[in-house]
Amino acid sequence: QGAVAFGPMRLFGGLRGSDAGNGTAFWSPSGGVTVGLERWRFRTTAYRAFRAPTLNELYRQFRVGNALTLANPDLKPETLRGVEAGVDFTAGTTRVSLTAFDNRLDALVTNVTLSVTPTLITRQRANAGATTARGLEANVMKRWGGWRAEASYLLADSRYAAGPRVPQIPRHQGSALLTWTHKRTLVSGGLRAASLQFEDDLNNYLLPGFAVLHLTARQELTQQLMATFALENALGRVYAVGYSPTVLTGAPRLWRVGLRWTIR
Repeated sequence: QGAVAFGPMRLFGGLRGSDAGNGTAFWSPSGGVTVGLERWRFRTTAYRAFRAPTLNELYRQFRVGNALTLANPDLKPETLRGVEAGVDFTAGTTRVSLTAFDNRLDALVTNVTLSVTPTLITRQRANAGATTARGLEANVMKRWGGWRAEASYLLADSRYAAGPRVPQIPRHQGSALLTWTHKRTLVSGGLRAASLQFEDDLNNYLLPGFAVLHLTARQELTQQLMATFALENALGRVYAVGYSPTVLTGAPRLWRVGLRWTIR
């Protein structure tokens, strides 16, 4: 890999070779350009990559509830071609970043439904057809005094070529975090949210969207001793994370209190 600069413009590129075994070799090129103009930075890049199936996907089957997922020793590597472009803005204690992307995958390794009965859902890992993932990612950060605010948003429209959405990928995801620090004290609260998604490749099992709140606090008692507190899913929200076909729910309200000792 290498890079070269011409004034505010920087060109970069790279090439990686990989051998996944069984005679499967692959070259992964990438390249792009960035231009910096005072507080602004514009960037674009294109790339090609692949991923070999894991040992789990090749040889390990598992069952969750009444959903059985079979392995597949004949899986082929999945390949990716992508392009993205974005802009960054930095001014003092403010930073904003915006990125648009378009990815195309071939032979995507996913769980394909083979049969559905009242007592058993059978799926198998398989190479799906062409898949696209297009979207937009935005991040904002602001500091003032002892406060720090961060927010992020991801729009990801991931679909098979035939039209159904790729399972377990919500179209909208977002998070927000507000942190206050003063001397030896830190308090932070965060919100994480996701829109609806589908559990399976046929888009038969819908997982509704949800939002959960997390809180953390930290107090330095001495230079070596710190008290910590964390509260996850603070509002006790019950939300679905899967079907087997029984509804599987996410973690309930969890809290923990502790002391951390650091040797210096």
